Amino acid sequence: MIEHDRDWQVIEPWMLEIRRAIHQYPELGLDTPRTAALVETKLDELGIRHERVIDNGIKGWLGPQEGPALLLRADMDALPIEERNDLPFKSAISGRMHACGHDTHTAMLLGAARYLKIHETDLKRPVVLMFQPGEEGPGGALPMIEAGILDHPTVTQAAMVHISSELPSGKIGLRGGPAMGACDDFRVVISGRGGHGSSPQVGVDAIYVASAVIQAVQALVSREQNPFDPLVISIGTIQGGYRENVIADRVEMTGTIRSMTPATRERAVARFQEVVEGVARSHRATVDVMMDPGYPPLVADEAWVRQIHDILSQELDPDRVVSVGPTLGVEDFAYVAARVPAAVLSVGIQGPLLTTGLHSAGLMVDESALKVGAAGLAALALHAR
Repeated sequence: MIEHDRDWQVIEPWMLEIRRAIHQYPELGLDTPRTAALVETKLDELGIRHERVIDNGIKGWLGPQEGPALLLRADMDALPIEERNDLPFKSAISGRMHACGHDTHTAMLLGAARYLKIHETDLKRPVVLMFQPGEEGPGGALPMIEAGILDHPTVTQAAMVHISSELPSGKIGLRGGPAMGACDDFRVVISGRGGHGSSPQVGVDAIYVASAVIQAVQALVSREQNPFDPLVISIGTIQGGYRENVIADRVEMTGTIRSMTPATRERAVARFQEVVEGVARSHRATVDVMMDPGYPPLVADEAWVRQIHDILSQELDPDRVVSVGPTLGVEDFAYVAARVPAAVLSVGIQGPLLTTGLHSAGLMVDESALKVGAAGLAALALHAR
């Protein structure tokens, strides 16, 4: 079993050191030069070939030169969140934090790479390592695909690793079929007519119209959507008004639409615009609806997921692998999954110190999970067909 190989006695502390170094200096979006340089340094130390396919986007490869390749992916960017915990390696940069675990993903993939380099002669196929910036936005996967990371050697299967605060430490969750959602963000600007609060009849109250819009769009979920086909519409911000005795003439709202299937996504976006415009018109207001299309849904290949389940069940402790449900969280790895059979390995990080989930200022990762994730990636590289 790969998980119990003695090589991990050296690799595991090495991974933790890398994870903590990345965690302390988080970088945002596509601008991850420090993290990319660290990855390149480690690949050089391991003697693993690599190149930049985009700025700060790294492709490494090992094993045979020819044949159908397996791609393993980790993301590198952080979030604009102020970290609030007492970790000795907490973020040294104000307003930035690795709150989604991309520091652990990068460390896991490097750990798997070190193990695979030791066992490189056992590899039956090429293995491509994808170290990607910008997953939290604006998106680094698609530019790396367009730059040819799936070519030369030709990638025929892919897998990504992502920590999960919903699973106990060391569990790996798998799901075939629709696995992660699509995201479409919106900005709505409602324009009314201002006036004195004592005479609402002479104005068009943009705050009242906004409240009617909010109620109406929620009915798209509760009254128009099949409850077995997930859809969420959330208003994240609302701003408007001047003071207590003034009828507001303008309200701006932002939010997000999350869906699981392309058909639902298309219908929900169209109906959202139709309903918002119709409600505003019915209240004598004008409205601008601006949509910002995000990542598509991630659909995991079911046959590939079954193969991964069998491999991990043999190469890791038998109780490691569990089935998980879909999530409306989004991932730009969906662009890879649209081109080749792909899957997500959700690595549990619930430990005694966990108090909050991902994307929160107090996230605490049980670092023992890193070895499990790295061993899982290595197992796929050595045994996938």
